[in-house]
Amino acid sequence: MDAAGIVRTFTTKFPDIDVKTINEHHIEFTVGKDIIRDVITLVDETFPEVIPESAFGVDLGDDKYQVNYMFWSHKDRMIIQLKVNLEGSNPSLPACCDIFSGLEWHERETHEMFGIMFTGHPDLRPLLLPDELVGKYPMRKSFQTDRSRQAETGLPVRKPRPEGGAKK
Repeated sequence: MDAAGIVRTFTTKFPDIDVKTINEHHIEFTVGKDIIRDVITLVDETFPEVIPESAFGVDLGDDKYQVNYMFWSHKDRMIIQLKVNLEGSNPSLPACCDIFSGLEWHERETHEMFGIMFTGHPDLRPLLLPDELVGKYPMRKSFQTDRSRQAETGLPVRKPRPEGGAKK
C-alpha cells in the first residue's frame, strides 16, 4: 500500500487525526490518547507483518509531553509514526503493550524516565534507575541533579566556571 492509500485508510476511520506525510516511506499521525489503542489496532490490521520499532517520551516543557510510537513495515517499506500529546503534571494514556508485546519495555522505560502513566500496563516497576530516583523523572526538563554521583560514572567532573564568566 502506498502512502496516499494509508492516509486514506486511517483518516476515513479516524477523521480527527492529524496527518503529515514526511515522504513516501514515512507517515506521521497525531492522535488523541482516547483513540490510541484503536489506531494501533488499525496499524496491526493494515500491516500484518508490522513491528514496533520504539515508543518514547518527549518533554515539551510547561507540563506538556508527547509519546511517540514508531512502527516499521518491511514489506511496505513504511514507517508509521504515531504521536500522542499529553498535558499535566501526571500525564497518562492507555497501555498498548497487549496489542504489541514489544511495546512493554518501551512503555515501562517511558514511565520511569518521564512519569507518564500507561494505564493497564502489567508491570511498571523501575527498569533502569537506582532506588533513590524512584518517583523522580530524570528526563523531565524540571528534573534537577546535584551531580553528587557523577564520580561513579567515570566521566570527568566539570570545573566550576569563574565568577563573571569567561575572560576574553
